[in-house]
Amino acid sequence: MKRILIVEDDLAFGTMIQTWLKKKGFDVERVTSVGAAIKAMGAGDAFHLVLSDLRLPDGNGIDLLRWMRKEGKMQPFIIMTDYAEVH
Repeated sequence: MKRILIVEDDLAFGTMIQTWLKKKGFDVERVTSVGAAIKAMGAGDAFHLVLSDLRLPDGNGIDLLRWMRKEGKMQPFIIMTDYAEVH
């Protein structure tokens, strides 16, 4: 079964994505910060995909992507945002 990590601090949106993906047959874990995502990636089986919010309480999705690449984690990574403007 494919494992997906959702990194989203908006609980309602994160839960909606998690529920939808579970109904499609994926094993999904959801966390709300960069730190929690790093911890989740260090424990257990690897994730096949990471869906991350751009802006998080302790950093951003780009920080997480940089950490992953530095650690040799090459899973596909999708950054999501609901902000109209991205810098």
